[in-house]
Amino acid sequence: MTKNNKRYVRFLLHREGTLVSNRQLTTAIRRILLSLFGEVSVADSKFFLTEYDEETGIGVLQCSTLSLAQVMTSTALISLIGESRVSFQPKKTSGTIKGLR
Repeated sequence: MTKNNKRYVRFLLHREGTLVSNRQLTTAIRRILLSLFGEVSVADSKFFLTEYDEETGIGVLQCSTLSLAQVMTSTALISLIGESRVSFQPKKTSGTIKGLR
């Protein structure tokens, strides 16, 4: 059995319209991940929104190393959350949160 390492991604969520909550963003990413890759990939991704500031749109998400490409693909396909048009921009990827700062 191999150890499944984590990856952290600092991102910026650009939006036009109302604020996007932590829950709305998490749900949108999980929904697209599910529709593209299935339930097993959602479970294996270990996706978690570690930090997110609704005002600035800056946040940090966590996922497994093996599913990083799938999670990034899912985030790139998000265009609408609620009534807000959004665009997800990854800034930096690291193996530790400290490495992102």
